[in-house]
Amino acid sequence: MEAWRKAALCRAFLVLLVVASSAAVSSADHDEGCWKDDDHHPICITEDCMMTCKDHGHEDGRCNWGWGRIIPHCQCRVANCH
Repeated sequence: MEAWRKAALCRAFLVLLVVASSAAVSSADHDEGCWKDDDHHPICITEDCMMTCKDHGHEDGRCNWGWGRIIPHCQCRVANCH
């Protein structure tokens, strides 16, 4: 009886983790549309990227590695994006 309970708890925990991670990914995907690439930096350094983006009228800047990239690229957050 104890083994059955432990297996059921493990399955429930696994389902909870999958649901929580999919919710986090979907909310992150929604935010991804607010960022656009900025080609002013061949190699992204966070402070420089943030400063350049703000100088161009954007809310913020970040270094994004992206899928399959060896060197991160600078992205600027579009103003008033929700």
